Amino acid sequence: MKIGVVGLGIIGGSIVKAVNKKGLAEYVVAYDRNPEVTEKALSEGTIQKAAYEINDSFKDCEIIIICVPVDIVPSCVEKLSGIVDNECILTDVGSTKMNVVNAIRAIPLSCTFIGGHPMAGSESAGYNAARHTLFENAYYVLTPFNDTNITHLNKLADFIAALGGLPVIMEPSVHDYVTAAISHVPHVLASVIVNMIEQLDDEDKLMHTLAAGGFKDLTRIASSSPVIWESICLANSENILKILSKFEEGIGSFKEILRKKDTEAIRDFFGSAKEYRDSFSERKLGSLIKTYDIIVDVEDQPGVIAAIAGELSGCGINIKNIGIINSRELEGGALEICFYDRESQQSSYRILQSLGYTVSIK
Repeated sequence: MKIGVVGLGIIGGSIVKAVNKKGLAEYVVAYDRNPEVTEKALSEGTIQKAAYEINDSFKDCEIIIICVPVDIVPSCVEKLSGIVDNECILTDVGSTKMNVVNAIRAIPLSCTFIGGHPMAGSESAGYNAARHTLFENAYYVLTPFNDTNITHLNKLADFIAALGGLPVIMEPSVHDYVTAAISHVPHVLASVIVNMIEQLDDEDKLMHTLAAGGFKDLTRIASSSPVIWESICLANSENILKILSKFEEGIGSFKEILRKKDTEAIRDFFGSAKEYRDSFSERKLGSLIKTYDIIVDVEDQPGVIAAIAGELSGCGINIKNIGIINSRELEGGALEICFYDRESQQSSYRILQSLGYTVSIK
């Protein structure tokens, strides 16, 4: 199997590293606007050919993943459509879909295009931040056209599953509304909060100094690439504005009950949020409540959770909760382990690192 990747950032880089690690293709060709990146991938053996432009190097590819900003995807598709045969599957990884789908509908394609969006990533960027486990048990949305060849759709879904991802099929418009609510607007709000603190802080920088714990957890996503988020916000502006209006309603409602000092309404406000947040599959406490968690980078293999739990149990460490992370846009691993105290968290971090796992403290 020959596959192609356009753009070797954290997503494209993780794809080629996963393909190489899992042996999913005999031949991988990749293009990145920075030739030093493709040369590095070539030297590491994660690709077999470094293309220096989108050209005949991509001929005969069965699947080509386009990992570039959403506004550049259509031009890449147009270039590739004149190179590949009609059995090739083109897909992207952008976090907005309607703008891409509408632009590509206007391109006369001889091959299949299927929109894609892996719910995985990091505030870190670039090929150096890529890792072969990035997609392990991460949701990976596919947004086919109504007339998409079902054989091609199944082939792409199987490829994603082989990467370790969990394929989810949905309409492009549904995808954009959902991601506006759970991803795009939270990024906007995190940045609003950070900018607000900067404006409110005094010369002594007390807010900057004391900002830690819950504040840092809540605003971590504000460290993501400004260029990427400019592109996303412009591409999905209609949905983002709708969700922001709902947020304004929520803020207005809370201000009103606070002015009235309505204790029951205030308690219900926080109570309903806690109840819904606690219902999430990852079963974590709210981001403003201190937790003691670690994230472990693991491959999805039988017994991996039991093996890690066994190692920690053997060292006398009590685990509060353990589970797979399925939505991992800014998570550095596939497995999250929660503890009752900081000592257990720190000890587990050291133990698992000594066993060769990649571990981060959350």
